Amino acid sequence: MRKIATGLIATLTLSACATETVPVCRAPAAHEMAAFSAIVSHNQAALADATAAGPLRNALTSGDPAVRSHLWGSQGITQGTVIGMLSRPPLCILDDPAAEANDATRQVLVYPQHNFDRVAPAPGTPLAEAPPPYGVSRRDYMTCRFEQTAAGWKLSDLCGYTRPVTSPATGAR
Repeated sequence: MRKIATGLIATLTLSACATETVPVCRAPAAHEMAAFSAIVSHNQAALADATAAGPLRNALTSGDPAVRSHLWGSQGITQGTVIGMLSRPPLCILDDPAAEANDATRQVLVYPQHNFDRVAPAPGTPLAEAPPPYGVSRRDYMTCRFEQTAAGWKLSDLCGYTRPVTSPATGAR
């Protein structure tokens, strides 16, 4: 009987450890903070440095109005923009479980802490019952994708920019 009880306790302990629960917020990593700080300070040069080379970085450095509006808003309206989300610290960062993290790319969910506290399920809720993201995109959270480059992790999507960008040299999208 004692062996059965010990085995049952060991099984319950292992299954309790194996049950993933709602993720816990973390602070931004150094590469994330570099990109976020550049956005909040409207430092286009620092943001370009924190962004991976490619069409989005080119659009940023050439002053593309759609990219600028996505990041910083337009005519003083910042609701739903990247700066609108980042300007409500502290930030709550979650590694997005829906996007496979690997050595080349990572995606994070970025919440103002107040939003996360408002929309997240209760602590201890099984992840299978309540997978992130929580809330409404661009109102409660945003996603930011980073890619590994020769110079380290760089922002690759300007936190959810989805419109096509035109190459200034060729006009191609």
